[in-house]
Amino acid sequence: MARPRSEEARQKAIDTTQALLAEGGIDAFTIDAVAKRSGVAKTTLYRHWGSGNELLVHSLDCQVEQIPAPDKGSLEADLIEMFTVMATIMNDPGTRQLILEMMGAAAKDPDLAAVKNAMVAERHRPLEDIVLRAVDRGEIPPVNLEHATLFIEGPFMARVMMGRGLIDIEEIPSIIRMIIRGLGGD
Repeated sequence: MARPRSEEARQKAIDTTQALLAEGGIDAFTIDAVAKRSGVAKTTLYRHWGSGNELLVHSLDCQVEQIPAPDKGSLEADLIEMFTVMATIMNDPGTRQLILEMMGAAAKDPDLAAVKNAMVAERHRPLEDIVLRAVDRGEIPPVNLEHATLFIEGPFMARVMMGRGLIDIEEIPSIIRMIIRGLGGD
């Protein structure tokens, strides 16, 4: 059997990792399991990803849609748009479960935590762009960007992480207005 081309092998590894996660969660993932099921050699896996954690986080990242930074002309409209899209993603039971499992695993594994933190930092960029535009428009005073993004995400992530249920799309506008007041906006 001919060896798969590099891009083909890469995609097979991602698809296999995602299938393993869907079937058994984070506990089902090992480099050995991916190599065996995908037919991609472990050396090839390590050539594409420096560690199993990198493959795991990359595969999870590929599963969760990247939310672009909307630019509707106001902080309120931008945040409502962004968190409405985010709610549809986070309300999916499989996605929510995988994210919670990854957070739990990262709490125990410093290497996984570092890879996860890099992914989260990349995913925060659209929210950072929204906050910076709001500051530029004078909608909110200058803020610590990291603190502001955590403050904005807080109510939504608390609902997901604390098991308090789904994010109710109908509640998003009132939550966003509360957040904006907390950031010093009107």
